[in-house]
Amino acid sequence: MINKSRRFVWWSLLMTLPAALFLYAFAFLFGNLNQDEGWYLIAAQRVSEGAMPYRDFFFTQGPVMPYVYGALEQLWAPLGVLGGRLVTVFFGVLSCIATGFLARCAVSRDRAFAATVMGAALSGCNIYHVYFTTIPKTYALASSLIMIGYIFLFVGARGNMKCPAWLCSLLAGLLLAFAAGTRISMGMLLPITAVAMILTWRQTGRAWLWFSVGGALGLAVVYLPSLLLAPEQFIFAQTFHAARKGRDLFFMVGSVSRIVRFYLPVAMLASALIVFQVFRGQHAVRSKSRPVLNDWPLIWCAGFLGVFLLQLLSPYPYDDYQVPVMGLLIAAVVGWVMQIVPEGLCGRVCLFVTVLSLGATFGSSLPQEWLVAKQDRFWAVKKESPDLLKLKQVAGELSKTEGALLTQDLYLAVQSGKRVPAGLEMGPFCYFPGLSDAEAKKYHVLNKAGMLALLEQSTCPLAAVSGYGFAIRSPIMDEVPAEDQKLFRETLLRNYTLTQTIEAFGQNSTRLEIYSRKR
Repeated sequence: MINKSRRFVWWSLLMTLPAALFLYAFAFLFGNLNQDEGWYLIAAQRVSEGAMPYRDFFFTQGPVMPYVYGALEQLWAPLGVLGGRLVTVFFGVLSCIATGFLARCAVSRDRAFAATVMGAALSGCNIYHVYFTTIPKTYALASSLIMIGYIFLFVGARGNMKCPAWLCSLLAGLLLAFAAGTRISMGMLLPITAVAMILTWRQTGRAWLWFSVGGALGLAVVYLPSLLLAPEQFIFAQTFHAARKGRDLFFMVGSVSRIVRFYLPVAMLASALIVFQVFRGQHAVRSKSRPVLNDWPLIWCAGFLGVFLLQLLSPYPYDDYQVPVMGLLIAAVVGWVMQIVPEGLCGRVCLFVTVLSLGATFGSSLPQEWLVAKQDRFWAVKKESPDLLKLKQVAGELSKTEGALLTQDLYLAVQSGKRVPAGLEMGPFCYFPGLSDAEAKKYHVLNKAGMLALLEQSTCPLAAVSGYGFAIRSPIMDEVPAEDQKLFRETLLRNYTLTQTIEAFGQNSTRLEIYSRKR
């Protein structure tokens, strides 16, 4: 019976591996462009040139991603956004593998294989998760740091002759601190995990102490230089998201709804667990080989809930914000499921969950969004080419002209190998009309006078303006008044001539206008 059950797990693995690789390749090539891809990669390029986030340019996330991608700049920069996506795919695949290995930490050895494959399938066979760990945003890097960090924490708490317990726990704290330095909201994991480990000290021992030391040391390495060298700029950048309009119950409910939709197999398993506990009580099947470590899924779930609620209460709770911690929920749910399923059914459950995850991906709306340009009354109009290839084509034409590019569409600058003028490093989010001239200069952004001066005095031979150009007013993130947008375009036209118009370009398929500077 056990060997037959294991055969089901092998079938699941043979389905998961090619499916995950195909989904990552599909998301890499066809996944819609996102404005964030550009400014994250521009930040990495600036760091590779010796600049420092906050002190030398405006950047709203923690500094870890620019330094990591900056260190790898020679690998991805020749390919532009395509190269950035390749690096991100590496971290994304790593996070999915780590999710599977973390899930196995919750179960006995005879169930470890099934738990590993099941955890990897629920993340790597989920096209939503795959997409957001493919595009160059903070999610893939933060997720891989989090999942590997919790694996080290488990090893440190249990003890391992190959890695001293104190060192593993210290490394776990460091990795979670680096995750907080990638996306600051991940910092919630540090105190929640430390408290959870103190409460479960009979099982985890003194691991919480070294974990806390590693976390404190990691936070000091990540954030202390910025606090010492550019405290005002750092604080201004980190309050950017909190200054948005929002906290609307409608958006909060919608965010949760989309998370449930895109992670439906995980939600179904979690619901089944709750029903089981309510009507059956706890009847975990325990292996004779070693005890099941029930406290670990609780620790992971507590960390997930802490970050989930923090981000849900943010001014505008985008559902994709939760991607970096979804691996913790997946590992916890898989751990609990594998504890209560009879031993002979583990393989069948693993195979069923893999098929369920692939079915949910097949039924996802994302592939249609990536392949269809619009609905023209009765007819669906397919895209002429994927967003990424269209970006490559347009950027190839722009790269023939030397010099910087005046644009807020930073993925276009990255793909064409061009710099952008100072103050535009955050692309659409660089315009702060409420700041004084002195404040805008100090924080490396543009106010209204600065934007007009840039358009009037720019020496860039080319300019590119999409539907995102001159459109967003930070930090409240509403639309720039129509009269100001008109003024900016009129100022641009004094020195530039419209030479080309490209329909359905980039994020949300807006019109891209290419301008050449007048001689």
